[in-house]
Amino acid sequence: MRTECLNHKYLYNAPIVSGRLVSDIADKHQAKTQASWKRPYGVGLLVVGVDKDGPHLYQTSPAGFLYELQAMAIGERDQAAKTYLEGQLTSFPSANRSELIMHALKALKSAAHDDTPLSAENTALAVVGVDESFTVIEGKEIEELLKKK
Repeated sequence: MRTECLNHKYLYNAPIVSGRLVSDIADKHQAKTQASWKRPYGVGLLVVGVDKDGPHLYQTSPAGFLYELQAMAIGERDQAAKTYLEGQLTSFPSANRSELIMHALKALKSAAHDDTPLSAENTALAVVGVDESFTVIEGKEIEELLKKK
C-alpha cells in the first residue's frame, strides 16, 4: 500500500484517494480467485483512510469484495461487536473523539472471551482523523481508558 501511494504521488503529484487504493487491493484479492493454480488471499482487511473527502472505513474480503462502511468488526467473535456498533450507529456522527474511543472499547469488550478480560496487555486502539495523524493508544493510556468504561 505504501508503494502504491508513493507511485501515485510521483506520477500525479497528488496523494491517492483512499477508495482508489483499497479498490486496487480488492482487485488483487479478486485476481487470485480467477485461476485454479493461484491460491486466494485468506484474509479480509479493514482499512481506514483520510483524504480530501474526509475519513473513510473500507472492508475487503478474500474474494475481492469491497465495502465502504461507517463501523465494522472482523475476526473471531465479531458478531457481538457488530451488534453493539449497529445499536450505537446513530450516535457516532455527533460523538467526539473520546466518546468514539469508548464505543470502540465497548465493542471490543462485547466480543472478548469471558475468560480473557480486556487489559493493557491485550488491547490497543488506533485513531486517525481529519486533523489528526495516525496514533496508537496502548499501555498506560489504554489502561486508564479501560478503568473509565
